[in-house]
Amino acid sequence: MSSTINKIALLNGMRALGFSLIWPYIGLILYKLGLPFWLIGIYYSAQMLINTVSQVIGGILTDILGRVKLMIIGNVGSVIALLLTYFLIKFNVIVVMVLLLAQSLFNSMFAVASSTIVGDLKEGLGNLIKAYSRIRVGANAGWALGPLISGYVMYYLGYGYVFLITALMALASTPLILMLRGLERRMVSFRLIKVNAPFALFLIPTMLLFSTMGLLGFALTTYYNVVKNIKISDIGLVYALNGFMVVVLQDKVGNFLSRRDVRYWLVYGSLIYYFSYSLIFIISNIYEALLDIALVTTGEIIVSPIVLAIAMNMAESDKRGQYMGVFGLVSNIGRTMGSVISSEAMQYMINNPFLLWQSLSSPALAASVIYLGLFRINHRLASMTRQLH
Repeated sequence: MSSTINKIALLNGMRALGFSLIWPYIGLILYKLGLPFWLIGIYYSAQMLINTVSQVIGGILTDILGRVKLMIIGNVGSVIALLLTYFLIKFNVIVVMVLLLAQSLFNSMFAVASSTIVGDLKEGLGNLIKAYSRIRVGANAGWALGPLISGYVMYYLGYGYVFLITALMALASTPLILMLRGLERRMVSFRLIKVNAPFALFLIPTMLLFSTMGLLGFALTTYYNVVKNIKISDIGLVYALNGFMVVVLQDKVGNFLSRRDVRYWLVYGSLIYYFSYSLIFIISNIYEALLDIALVTTGEIIVSPIVLAIAMNMAESDKRGQYMGVFGLVSNIGRTMGSVISSEAMQYMINNPFLLWQSLSSPALAASVIYLGLFRINHRLASMTRQLH
């Protein structure tokens, strides 16, 4: 793997260490600050709208301004929003919501540029799977530690300090971004966004899959803490195991997948997601939660590099940023849908865990069926996802 990919992996690891301090707990923090579930649902709905706009704008800007410039803009904007959150968290929870939404906007722009720059460096579905697997190793090295640290920071120091630490970690990653300046390609002028038909079809089940993937955050954290009375510090162990498994296994699984027919493995991974989340209703303690997150993470390790690689492989070379912007838009809508639906479902199904988790996990089952159908009936999509080298 090239040294540049390793630098990007390190950069993502530093940022993930910071942002994983807050990401799984934002909904719970807002709840503890006094917001009811329905208002938290509105927050996640607003986040979905903002992410939709920022992914599209980010995709356009990364082709016009350049990948690295947009990464700097996104990083600095996130730092400012998080610092303001730290200083204002005790004054007004609505202001905190607005600042967190601003942070989401800048972070989404960074994510589009960061994903696109990998496509500039690697070509071919197999190579892209290996590259995105390495990037995920870096990101999850931070993810393995962040939620665990955050649980103890919030327990002993309070919620505000996690936003300060996250801001400082993002600021510290700036020199690594500047080291990538030599990778900028020729900029292009603005064009209306238009993606090919196979790419658009691929996004339909992908949005459903990301809806289930989005449960790893607000839904899981709030259910374990509020319903099962598992301590926040113990919930941090769940996220730590998730990150640790990705760090240890993602490279190996990525190399394995790069030599296989990834269409079927995408279906297998989606089914694993469905079964792992549908079983949460039987969990009653932290030990069972750790066993279940191991199954969830198995699905994640399989599908995450595959969907990114397929999306990038179908992108036209001069519009990679726009394609990844559209992909990011759909994936963020999916993730936010998972949070919105779970916040609403918990109001009505909190006393029926079986029905709650069957409802929340079912989009992954639907995604697996649609993927299988599309790969069989759409020959152009099947051809574009069969290219392994």
